Amino acid sequence: MEFSIERDELLHGLHLTQGIVERRTTIPILANVLLESNADGVIISATDQEVGVRRMCIAKVKSAGALTTSSRKLFEIVRECADGPLTLKSLDNNWIAVTSGKSRFRIVGLDPKEFPAMPASRGGDEVARVTIPAPTFREMVARTIFAVSTDELRMNLSGIFLQRPEAGRIRAVATDGHRLSMITRPVEGGGQGEGVILPRKGVNEISKVIEGSDEDIVLTIQGGVAHTSQAGVELSMRLIEGEFPDYHQVVPKSSPRIMTIGIGEFLSALRRVSVVSSERNGGVKMKIDDGKLELSSMSPDFGEASEEVAVDFNFEPVSIGFNARYLMDVLGVLPGDSKIEMSFNDDSSPGVIRAVGDADFLYVVMPMRL
Repeated sequence: MEFSIERDELLHGLHLTQGIVERRTTIPILANVLLESNADGVIISATDQEVGVRRMCIAKVKSAGALTTSSRKLFEIVRECADGPLTLKSLDNNWIAVTSGKSRFRIVGLDPKEFPAMPASRGGDEVARVTIPAPTFREMVARTIFAVSTDELRMNLSGIFLQRPEAGRIRAVATDGHRLSMITRPVEGGGQGEGVILPRKGVNEISKVIEGSDEDIVLTIQGGVAHTSQAGVELSMRLIEGEFPDYHQVVPKSSPRIMTIGIGEFLSALRRVSVVSSERNGGVKMKIDDGKLELSSMSPDFGEASEEVAVDFNFEPVSIGFNARYLMDVLGVLPGDSKIEMSFNDDSSPGVIRAVGDADFLYVVMPMRL
């Protein structure tokens, strides 16, 4: 196998594999990238057996074949090379020669026949298709991904739940048991659907592929696998098995005490006050009374902090504690020059955040004792 390819073309293809390959794995080949050359060019592939990506690259192929080597090392080599063409050639015992101008590299490879297949449908299941504009998908991911659980024992919470609640609408929901983020947006066509759980890693990789794109994403779902193809890049992922919790039960039926506050002002104050909060729980206390919000935190190791912020609030006083990070996460993905409404039922009930002017976004955060 031997081919010549422009540095930027190869670099872009390898960049898409960096978030997929496993850095620490008991299966060495999962840290590798597969390069296959044919008459059409070079196909770059990577997989961790749960998420896989393939990209066709333009190249001048001298001889067809396949090779596989460390994705990270090859990416670092190509990144440091000068602009211009690179030549890759397979050698004996799966070694690989890389040439760029006067630079020469010989790197270790593995037998490409051992490279695992991309995640594939089990077949037989009904095919479902979801079409979402790329900007809408990016927004929905940004407003939910931070609430995905990182607890490996709660696999049904380790992804984003994507559902069609009604015709012409698509909804994304994520929760880790402490907070829940939900966003609904209009889409063309499509009836009501039960929903699937997309893994965090796969969703992040789709966002990387469509970065800067305004085209529609078509997610094809069949046999426990979701697949999408855009701009010469194919991406597939195994859906998370298990039942996503009934998120409707998490949202309080009524939260009569409503505080309205500017997002940028609230976020800045939280960042300052949380500097001295306890590292164990990151708690910040909120006292709200008659147009005034007092934020405070304290830690026996660092000290204490407080700050007052003017708000729109004309209800019975509320004193309640929250994890500051949970509040900053959601405020950080909303427009800084707009406002939110944060509503409460009582001092021990969840807080509900809604973006003013956007009735289709909602965030629920559980309180904490401080």
